[in-house]
Amino acid sequence: MDEASLPAELALTQTIPVAAEAAEAFKSNVKVWLVDDNDTIRTLVAELLGHQGGIECVRHFSSPDALLSALASKPGPDVILLDVQMGDRNGLDAVRPIKSLTRSTRVLMFTTCFNPDWRERALGDGASDYLLKSDPLERVAERIRCPALDPAPRSSARRRAHHSAPRVGAKHSVHSNPEKSPRLFSRTLERLRSLWN
Repeated sequence: MDEASLPAELALTQTIPVAAEAAEAFKSNVKVWLVDDNDTIRTLVAELLGHQGGIECVRHFSSPDALLSALASKPGPDVILLDVQMGDRNGLDAVRPIKSLTRSTRVLMFTTCFNPDWRERALGDGASDYLLKSDPLERVAERIRCPALDPAPRSSARRRAHHSAPRVGAKHSVHSNPEKSPRLFSRTLERLRSLWN
């Protein structure tokens, strides 16, 4: 029996899986923008994530200011990977302005330092998650691809309490010891390369 002589319903069911597979094949990659003040880390992370299926690192920024300037004139990506400690800038201070410019973009903090207060603040201000650069590449890629894994938003009562609490200083400062910075950077790069190879 050829396809022309099949009942209409059966012919239709024969084409649905093919159409679904074709649609999946043409589904676009998750567009990612990286924000980190270190060129080497930005390049390495972009390259490694580019080898993961379904992720495309389309733009890189060395500061939150450069990112915000781009967002003011262009539509945002699907995901922004945002470092916390960037010289005299702090990624935590950029979360709210980012979300005000592009509500649909997911902001994933991406840092070497786990700090529960920073994580709480980031999530409270609208970030979707707080990831460590030492996390396995597969986990980072999974978090980029899958918004369903985002932590549940905090309740509005907790959010109001968080925002009404006095903050120390207008901006969140990050202090670093310049003597330790090169070693920390070196260890971070080494760790990234070893985990992600």
